[in-house]
Amino acid sequence: MADGDIPAAPPEQRIEQAAEAVRTMTQELADELRPRPGWMDRVSEITRKAPLQSLAVAFLIGVFLARR
Repeated sequence: MADGDIPAAPPEQRIEQAAEAVRTMTQELADELRPRPGWMDRVSEITRKAPLQSLAVAFLIGVFLARR
């Protein structure tokens, strides 16, 4: 037994625990550094999800602006 009555974990388990801790820290850091989505990001996302509807809306906006 190691210090105190706490058994030492096998090296593989310690490596896996350390790797998991690093994964968690990097994910948290990436979440903090990721820019907040703005209106352009939302428009881009909607365009990717529904390209035909977005094209129709863009056409109608173009027609509206052309008639002004």
